[in-house]
Amino acid sequence: MINTAAKKDFVSIVANEISSGIDRALAYWLGRIEVELVDRSITTAQREAAIQAILQEYKRCRSSRDEFGMASA
Repeated sequence: MINTAAKKDFVSIVANEISSGIDRALAYWLGRIEVELVDRSITTAQREAAIQAILQEYKRCRSSRDEFGMASA
């Protein structure tokens, strides 16, 4: 039988993995948006369109929960 300390360690490990995955996902999506925000080689309208495209891709990835994969870079 697993003791209480081992159960707490397991839960802590799982929670850390989930937190790490969330951090990586946020860094990925926000990083992509930040790249578009600082790109001075495109117009404001192009910048807005690029960010909207990223948000649409995020929504598509989120809506297909049964399909695991990576977003395009």
